[in-house]
Amino acid sequence: MTSPAIAPVPDWDMTPYFPEFGGPEYSAFRDALAADVEGWLERVQELGSLSAASLEAWAQQLASLEDLTNRSAHLGSYLGCLGAADARSERIQTETARAAAARAELQKAFVWVRAALRETDDEVFEALKATDRLRDVAYFLDRLRERAAWSMEPELEALVAELGPTGFSAWGRLYDQLSGKLEFDLEVAGRETRRLPVSMRLTLLQDPDPAVRRATLLGTNRAWQGVADVVAACLNGIAGQRLTLYRRRGVPHFLDPALFDAAVGRPTLDTLLEVVKARQEVARRFLRRKARLLGRDRLGFQDLHAPLPVSSPRRVSFDEGRERVLAAFEAFHAELGEFAGGAFDRRWIDWRPRPGKRPGGFCSSSSWIGESRVFITYDGADGDVSTLAHELGHAYHAWVVRGLRPWATRYPMTLAETASTFAEQLVIDAGLSSPDTTAEARASILDGRMRDATAFLLDIPMRFDFEKALYAERGQGELAPGRLCELMEQAQRENFGDTLARDELDPWFWASKLHFYITGLSFYNFPYTFGYLFSLGIFARAKQEGPGFLPRYRELLALTGSDTAERVARRALGVDLEQPEFWNASIDLVEAELGRFEEAVDAL
Repeated sequence: MTSPAIAPVPDWDMTPYFPEFGGPEYSAFRDALAADVEGWLERVQELGSLSAASLEAWAQQLASLEDLTNRSAHLGSYLGCLGAADARSERIQTETARAAAARAELQKAFVWVRAALRETDDEVFEALKATDRLRDVAYFLDRLRERAAWSMEPELEALVAELGPTGFSAWGRLYDQLSGKLEFDLEVAGRETRRLPVSMRLTLLQDPDPAVRRATLLGTNRAWQGVADVVAACLNGIAGQRLTLYRRRGVPHFLDPALFDAAVGRPTLDTLLEVVKARQEVARRFLRRKARLLGRDRLGFQDLHAPLPVSSPRRVSFDEGRERVLAAFEAFHAELGEFAGGAFDRRWIDWRPRPGKRPGGFCSSSSWIGESRVFITYDGADGDVSTLAHELGHAYHAWVVRGLRPWATRYPMTLAETASTFAEQLVIDAGLSSPDTTAEARASILDGRMRDATAFLLDIPMRFDFEKALYAERGQGELAPGRLCELMEQAQRENFGDTLARDELDPWFWASKLHFYITGLSFYNFPYTFGYLFSLGIFARAKQEGPGFLPRYRELLALTGSDTAERVARRALGVDLEQPEFWNASIDLVEAELGRFEEAVDAL
């Protein structure tokens, strides 16, 4: 395997956000935002309670608050992108901390709004939503009022917001900085040891050489073990503060805020997980077959992303990956292909591996400028092409809703994964249907599709089970790194069953997985399985209806910030997500793909 090229600078163009980091335009925007938030807080406290007499004044201030949140999100998107691209920059870290403090002031605004909405009567609240200024964001206001039921006194909530930058969010920033700087030694027998950033982990775990995969898992885990106390402190700090606040706010169960953020009810989540758990054998059957193909009785955790042992898998250059994505998008509908082409042409994507780059991939969008940015580490594996399509799917979702009010674009993670997974399926399906695809390549594509299914049916439930166990125990005290490793191994055994070798699990997964350290959302896991199965159902309909499905697809995406996941599914697709039929039908599609995979490898 060749060493990846290292780019000295990011590939994306951030100047549409601001011409220069720290420049006059940036500083003016940042300072004006802070001043306007301060002025808003002064004005709203003078308003007093929300009543019929103050209705119009409150409507005006809420519309102003929507603008402030939009500007804050723009600044946060910009700094988040810069910080991911260069986790070593102290200037960016300083500005990110400053922005966190500014967001805390903005959170105080929502403290006063939630208190006002909670205390007013139903008649006044309905009249508020019906005003010309707020009619288009009535759902968002409903959500604010619902969330207000879990609130302490405004003064205490304001204190929580003020302490956030130096407490809660500081743990997340510390993890981001640590993971961006962390490096490991790749030690493969007979080869020169290489020092690499841990952000290369996922790409290296897709290497065809089992020695490289094993060395990657061991090497990155040694690196995480070296900072175990710090990382465990981050995780304990984040979970501990959440639980303390839940208790003081009267939250019945630690899952309730995650369900609220995901815009799904507990019956939907329970049904989803029951169906997934009942049908995990579909994914396990694939892993057993994959183990035999790799010449093993059972896989190691490092083999979950391994390619098929076909003759020398070819690396896919970024240019070729781009063309694959564009062709697949264009084949579905010209609009989607044109959008993706514009994203490449306008340099929305930072893709090259390099030291100091944070692990993971994401799409960050700003409705202030109507643009998105995609962050990935692309090294030429087939999975990298899927990741590129996935993140561009997120960008397309943001593009579809760009003309809506900012508060009508705040879609939950469950529905946020719809467009991204749909985009992945387009690229995969295009590869399978191409006459130029060889038998070996077809088997590899189906292998990739089944690896995705394994992630959503086994890996994501594993993360969910671990996080549930973490929160259950964190309520009794802090968890040491060793205990976190035990919980992680237990979750892996329960979900992967007999498909993984008992001595080749990944006990340090809790340290290496960024999702556990996101302070804005807890349980950043089950929405992925929801989105995967939900989008499979949508993709099946798209294949049946062809390009004529796009208008309905766009309508569905546009609804995602204006209703619950259950009601969006009912309105756009006519399905009931609280019942098992829809979820089982999606897993039936996975099982059919497994049959195609088995036929493909049998034919080789």
